[in-house]
Amino acid sequence: MTALSTYFPYGSFNKHPTILQVIPALKSGGVEIETLEVASAILAAGGRPIIACTQGDLSKDPRTKGVLIKILPLNTKNPLRIWRNAKLLKELIHHEKVDIVHARSRGPAWSAFKAAKKAGIPFITTYHAAYKSRSFFKTLYNSVMAAGDRVIAISPFIERHIKTKYARFRWFDPSKLRLIPRGIDLAYFNPKAVPSEQVTLLRQEWALPPKARIILLPGRLSKSKGQDTLIKAFALMKSPNTFLILLGSIQGHEAYRDTLLNLATSLNLEDRVKWFPAISDLAPAYQLADVIVCPSHVPEGFGRVIVEAQAMKKPIIATNHGGACDLIEDGNTGWLFPPEDEEALGKILDQVLTLPKKEFAAMGKRERTWAETHFSKIAMLSKTIAVYKEVISD
Repeated sequence: MTALSTYFPYGSFNKHPTILQVIPALKSGGVEIETLEVASAILAAGGRPIIACTQGDLSKDPRTKGVLIKILPLNTKNPLRIWRNAKLLKELIHHEKVDIVHARSRGPAWSAFKAAKKAGIPFITTYHAAYKSRSFFKTLYNSVMAAGDRVIAISPFIERHIKTKYARFRWFDPSKLRLIPRGIDLAYFNPKAVPSEQVTLLRQEWALPPKARIILLPGRLSKSKGQDTLIKAFALMKSPNTFLILLGSIQGHEAYRDTLLNLATSLNLEDRVKWFPAISDLAPAYQLADVIVCPSHVPEGFGRVIVEAQAMKKPIIATNHGGACDLIEDGNTGWLFPPEDEEALGKILDQVLTLPKKEFAAMGKRERTWAETHFSKIAMLSKTIAVYKEVISD
């Protein structure tokens, strides 16, 4: 086993704290995967990780080895159930002698906040998104995510959002903010690590012609993700022999999937727009693609797909808002386009697919260096461990 200091430049825990992470459900998603990664880091650093959540499809993931999973009905926004969950979490904290509670979602965070305060232990949050707050009550509901003894912002965009949103509240203390950008597995998202046979097999499974150019949008099917904008942009493109792949879970949104496929049909694209369910082994899909697109309609807190594409040296195009603006230098490490502007997106796609090979390679090299410098998973985990050590020593 590699020495801990290799992975954690901040060192391991002096004691052996028990750290409880609280999320709605252990389903497949960026927040949930990060929760498992942090749990593994806690274990490696000498701590004891617990995850409280509703059961999900990641409950038996290999990364849960050594992690205590406590199944609680946390996937709720009902005030009465949130209050009841606070009591359940307080009992768990007492029984398992928890030292720190770390919440990553608003409903469970309220339960965790109440439980942690009653138990007299530190409460940490990770602020994952620029939550909408068009009313006083929604602002109040969101505010728990900024009320931690430490508040982790996942991007400069989220850090700015928190400061702007809560500056007028006396209880808000900006000195408790810690900026920790999300990190990815740079060894896995590496074009050199993907066997060519896997890429060939995937092309065959998706019934794609050998020389077809591939546009890829990885991510769950949701109106906020902008799949409709990409389909409309695809209809305006001039590049021949090009296919569009929508790759992601529908999570009960079958009707929206059908709407997207019907939109493609109405634009005479039914043979060149394909949807496939989410896959766990994403690197071959990135390697197969000629360009990756993140056309979200709403500002995203970070944009993990963007960094994954950059690490894979693939051209990335994203909407010009939210965390994407922190990740992409337009024309240098990717391209940005105005929200819901299919005409602009179509033009950029045509431009990217006609790039000379030298320019394509040069951008890929810049993207890989950018990802390696700023978005290592090891750095993210090390900084998170440092926050835990910080609150323990307070």
